[in-house]
Amino acid sequence: MGNDSISVVLVGCGAVSRFFYAPSLVALEASGLLKVEALVDPAPANIEPLAELFPQAAKVANLANLPLASRLVVIASPPKFHAPATIHALKSGATVLCEKPMASTVAEAETMVAAARASGSLLAVGLYKRFFPACEALKGLIEKESLGKLQRFTIEEGGKFGWQAASDSFFRKSVTPGGVLLDIGVHVLDLLLWWLDEPEAVRYEDDAMGGQEANCRIELTYRNGARGEVRLSRDWQTRNEYLFYFERGVVRYKVNEAQHLEIMADGMPTLLSGSLQNASRGEDRLRSGRVARTNPQSFIEQICNVAAAMQGREPLRIPGEEGVRSLRLIEQCYANRRLMAQPWLTPREAEAACRLSEGGVQ
Repeated sequence: MGNDSISVVLVGCGAVSRFFYAPSLVALEASGLLKVEALVDPAPANIEPLAELFPQAAKVANLANLPLASRLVVIASPPKFHAPATIHALKSGATVLCEKPMASTVAEAETMVAAARASGSLLAVGLYKRFFPACEALKGLIEKESLGKLQRFTIEEGGKFGWQAASDSFFRKSVTPGGVLLDIGVHVLDLLLWWLDEPEAVRYEDDAMGGQEANCRIELTYRNGARGEVRLSRDWQTRNEYLFYFERGVVRYKVNEAQHLEIMADGMPTLLSGSLQNASRGEDRLRSGRVARTNPQSFIEQICNVAAAMQGREPLRIPGEEGVRSLRLIEQCYANRRLMAQPWLTPREAEAACRLSEGGVQ
């Protein structure tokens, strides 16, 4: 381990840390880039599985008990706790990588961004799907109009909820104020904002009746005439695919297939389907390279970018300001929610659903 390794404090030792951060941090410790100095969680039982992977790390119940200056603090606790932990770490001189959603509300998120500016510390948001080669390639196709202008898109993502959460925080509105939209919807809307910028108009409906939504549907239109539909679910199996219809072809991206795209250009009788590679183009030939990053490698790449930003070697690719954008769009959806049609309800049940639904049916 090099003397210039970055010290990491991991806050929140639940499912996100176990399944995503822990294996990534193990790999990065082996490379010498960083070392895990402390594991923070008020529940000792949550810490123990990670302590086996990082035996040198201190086991701490409260972030306030640690020195944080010049550390990388990873915030992976439930959203309700993101803002206070992030602000404390930033004021203490740490760099923060905060998991999505970066906060429960836009107001909290903006306070976090303000704290980063005031302290001069770096604040990154865990929107790692921007590092997927497939998502980078889609951005290029949209911006360069290689298949013509984007006309419309359809997105379906989700399935029966099976996340091995360490607590019931996903379903307690006092801790996590939204359902599927505030969960997987954060990644979806962040990618759409990254690819297409702000929509001109948004229409939103869900099945929340005073609680959290399990299903939602969003219609978006853009100033350039493009339009799209997003369907998200926690209780029925979707196709888990993004379809983009351009003037001269169609592109399909399958959810979480970080290095894979399918393209059918107009006039082609076959579908191009395969893994992306890093490549360069010379005057007389194409030079293929290594297969592009996988899903886990993309997660690691975001942590590497934050580390490089701390060392002044790269700009931060997803600063806090970017995390605010998807939250703002989510709040817009919730503020204008309509009750999703549920034709299986009896008339009496439908009437009760309307009463329970926040804001009723417009």
